[in-house]
Amino acid sequence: MNRFRNYKIALSILALGSVAAIPTQVSAAAITGLFNTGVDASGSALGSDGLADPHYLITNSTIGAPINSPAVTYTHPAYALNDGNSRWVSNSFNGSPGFGTVDFTLTFDLTGLNAATAQISGSWGADNFGTIFLNGVNTGITNFTFGFFLSPFAINSGFVSGTNTLTFQIRDFDEHLAFRVDNISGTADVLTAAVPEPSTWAMMLLGFAGVGFIAYRRKSKPASVAA
Repeated sequence: MNRFRNYKIALSILALGSVAAIPTQVSAAAITGLFNTGVDASGSALGSDGLADPHYLITNSTIGAPINSPAVTYTHPAYALNDGNSRWVSNSFNGSPGFGTVDFTLTFDLTGLNAATAQISGSWGADNFGTIFLNGVNTGITNFTFGFFLSPFAINSGFVSGTNTLTFQIRDFDEHLAFRVDNISGTADVLTAAVPEPSTWAMMLLGFAGVGFIAYRRKSKPASVAA
């Protein structure tokens, strides 16, 4: 009976020492794969109209734009001026045909990051009207700038682990359709391996010491002499 009791005590001590480790996180890691419109792989603006954007793909169109084809740089004199960080893009080199809706999608990956802490911000413009979708869900962010200027946007929910999609749905009511994204960036916490806290290590050491003490007592206890 005493032996069974000693084992119960040992198991209780070990249970105290094996308190669950708490995952640690490092905040504010940059989200990779976020690009302004009309830039190359290094983030520099493409040099002229009619060049393929390597980051934004056409994923839906009511005006015949080829699905999964890249957005194309295009500039109208009335638009906010391009700069070295971004350019206006469209479904064609001349922004035509308009009179319809085109979805432009940017894909990025949050593998290794805590999606619940992700946030993205930037500025954008649309000719004529735009709506932002994250992973196919309407964010409620709209744009009525008609290309004259850029307005800020921010998203802090709706992200998922792994692959995410950011879609800019542009609706046009005349001959030219285009949009532009500038200063886009994002952060999320990095998920790291679980590491026991100092107090947990202390409890584990006490647990092992307790087991050793019980084993010592059992070993040093004189054997009973048979009558």
